[in-house]
Amino acid sequence: MRAMKILLVRKTTNLEWHGSVIRREVAAGRMPSEDLGRLQRAHDEHYQTLDGLRARLLKAHIDFVEITRETDWPQSEKFDAVVTVGGDGTLLSASHKVLDDTMTIGVRSSRSSVGYLCAYDGATLDRLVSDLQGKRCQTLRVSRILAQVRRAGVSEMVQTEPVLNDFLYSNLSPAATTRYCLRINDQVEEQKSSGIWIATAVGSSAAISAAGGQVVPWTDRRTQFRVREVFSGGKVKPAVTSGFFDALKDSFEIENRSERAFLALDGQHGEVPLNLGDIIRFCPAPELHLAQTPASIPSA
Repeated sequence: MRAMKILLVRKTTNLEWHGSVIRREVAAGRMPSEDLGRLQRAHDEHYQTLDGLRARLLKAHIDFVEITRETDWPQSEKFDAVVTVGGDGTLLSASHKVLDDTMTIGVRSSRSSVGYLCAYDGATLDRLVSDLQGKRCQTLRVSRILAQVRRAGVSEMVQTEPVLNDFLYSNLSPAATTRYCLRINDQVEEQKSSGIWIATAVGSSAAISAAGGQVVPWTDRRTQFRVREVFSGGKVKPAVTSGFFDALKDSFEIENRSERAFLALDGQHGEVPLNLGDIIRFCPAPELHLAQTPASIPSA
């Protein structure tokens, strides 16, 4: 029997990214010392969780390869599970690289990290290792989407990685008007707004919810969209500003009519620059085999 092998994807802490700058600002009196203390506590909690998981995996004879979420993904190895240590951002970043049914497991490593998608934390590492050994991790297959961008004037198609939460289509400048043509099956509408959220069921409680969208159960296979701050001062009032579509059956396209725009993947976890005339089509992507505890899976 082949021994279990997992890919361990860890975050780089904010202290590691920005610690030298913040220390300098604190020393100069331009930032309160509490800011540095907060980063240090989060950093220490993260590494306490990470070290604890490493030790338990070694003790359980579970082989693992460890990378940061910024590291290139190992291409030649097959893993039984991907375990992320950080928060939702680390899991979202790693999920883009999972293209098959490999189980993805999130571990919230610090109290300061958002862990809505994480099934385990620093206090439940023993249970995580036991669940891995006994193949008892409870999972849910959740929908993802991807975007295909057809470049204007050239025979080029760009396809994004699968997205677990959402896309944001917007003008490159957040203060500028986003101009586009929205096509949903036979409906066609020219609009001006601040952009459009396109979200999965998992992402329905994230940014699109804050913009007025509807939170739905994770088992919902539909994709939701919501136009942000639509301009309604013209003669023709916009009629298609929010709703759902089935990425398997429906056609949902955006023709970019802004000189410079972009498509953001799961917040800051990817970006596609867009030129005038580019057409974005949203399609189904392989489902993600996401580990979750029963209490944490939203039902509505």
